[in-house]
Formats: sequence, C-alpha cells, structure tokens
Amino acid sequence: MESWRVNMSTQRDQAGQEIVGDENTHSVQGIKQSLTPLQHHYLSLLQRLIATKNSYQTDPEFEPWKMMGIKKAIYSTLMDCIEANVGDVAKEMIKQEHQVN
Repeated sequence: MESWRVNMSTQRDQAGQEIVGDENTHSVQGIKQSLTPLQHHYLSLLQRLIATKNSYQTDPEFEPWKMMGIKKAIYSTLMDCIEANVGDVAKEMIKQEHQVN
C-alpha cells in the first residue's frame, strides 16, 4: 500500500512538467513565462473564474450562495495552481483583481 502512495505521488509530481514546443506553446494573457499544458489550463481557468466573479458582482439577480460557489471555485483553482508550480503567478492574478475592485 505504501509503495502505491509513493508511486502515485511521483506520477503526480511529474504530471504536466513537460514544456510543449514553440508551435504549441501555451500562454495566458499577461504572463510571460512558458507554461505546461496543465499550468495553462489552471491559469486560464483562474482568469475565467475571476472574470465571472467580477461580472456576477454587478448582476441584478445577484444571489450570495452563487457568489460563495464562485469564490470556492477560485480557491480550489488557486490550490491547483500551487500544486502545478504556478502559485505565485496565480496569487498575483488574484491580487491584481482585488486592486481593481
């Protein structure tokens, strides 16, 4: 059982660590570093969730429980970004969003 945990941990650490070539390089608006496909996925998801939160705040049919769900999704995606070694970039994106609002 213990070897399974170590093996799964090693596989998880290696997931998404391969940089895609020039023609398939992934980027996210405002981020200059090369990203793996997994990092790109998490950061672009975080951008979309932040945009959703910003637009929902002014929705005339605003409901607190929906905003709570959006905030939990942002937190979960932040944790995914940290796991994928782009936590500092993700935190900066959230920090910039707070400065705008």
